[in-house]
Amino acid sequence: MSQLCRYLSWFFWGICVVIVIAACDRQPHASLGDRPIAKPESCRLVEHGMGTTQICGQPQRVAALSPHILDSILALGAQPVAYAESQDLKIQTYNNPVEQIPYIGKWVTTQPIGLGDRKSPSLERLALIKPELILGEEPMHRDTYSLLSQIAPTLLFSDETDDGQQVWQQDIQGIAQALDRESQARSLLARFDQEVEQARRLLEPIWQTYPRVFLLNSNLTNYMASAPKSTTARLLKEIGFEIVQPPGVQGYAEISWEILPQIETDIILVLSWSDENFFNPENIMEEKWAKNPLLNSMSVFQQGRVYFVDYQLWGSVTRGPLTDWLILEALPDLLLSSVEDN
Repeated sequence: MSQLCRYLSWFFWGICVVIVIAACDRQPHASLGDRPIAKPESCRLVEHGMGTTQICGQPQRVAALSPHILDSILALGAQPVAYAESQDLKIQTYNNPVEQIPYIGKWVTTQPIGLGDRKSPSLERLALIKPELILGEEPMHRDTYSLLSQIAPTLLFSDETDDGQQVWQQDIQGIAQALDRESQARSLLARFDQEVEQARRLLEPIWQTYPRVFLLNSNLTNYMASAPKSTTARLLKEIGFEIVQPPGVQGYAEISWEILPQIETDIILVLSWSDENFFNPENIMEEKWAKNPLLNSMSVFQQGRVYFVDYQLWGSVTRGPLTDWLILEALPDLLLSSVEDN
């Protein structure tokens, strides 16, 4: 029995030695303490439409759930890993964003995964790409917030002011804080006033001679609406124009064809869109207007002061810092012909 005890004792100590050797031989990268952990000082609490969320570091894999969000993150110097457009273009990967994403695609240097329509972005595709951060709009994505949050930290922002105007200045600082790019947001805010002042000087001959502008949101088929709080209307007011509306109409409102000739205005901007043509619908809208006896008989049209632009940019779809810059840059070329031709 004593010999058996000695054997068992040696066996036990042999196991202990093997365990100790194995522990000492463990590779350093297996140590929990060596795993990358965000430093506490790099984490911050970001307030958004659904509450407060902690974000650490500077997220690189960012999903943008709308054109407005994409515009904002691009202006801040970030890039998307996934993107949801204003409608489902059936694009799996935006491998040529300059051609596939209207207007702001030239700032996209990645090849983001397509998430379909902004109103119902693909949760399955989001889960597959494993983003570090999801940015969306509130209330557009409120109903899917809990599901989105299970995929990655999700922040929803609103750019709407108390009077119903949508302005990127309302949510750019929150988006910037989430991306750890707050200094870039401050630069954007400061630069905006300079851009408006430059446009005001260039367009002074126009707003002095033709100050009244009517904004029409329409496909010239079955929908027409006054758009006094569109992105373009906001910028025109900043420049010095007066935004007018049809008699008896207040705010954004659907209107009839017959009321258009009653509007006292010097300029009409048609914010054009079409269910059949996502890209550059303004050309088709101009042809429709010219063929309509009621519309082509209006004096403002005959005098060459009805302009057709794409709702995607000039309406209220993208409505970010890049959008404002593009519109302010385009307005002089668009409108200065009004005084040069007269």
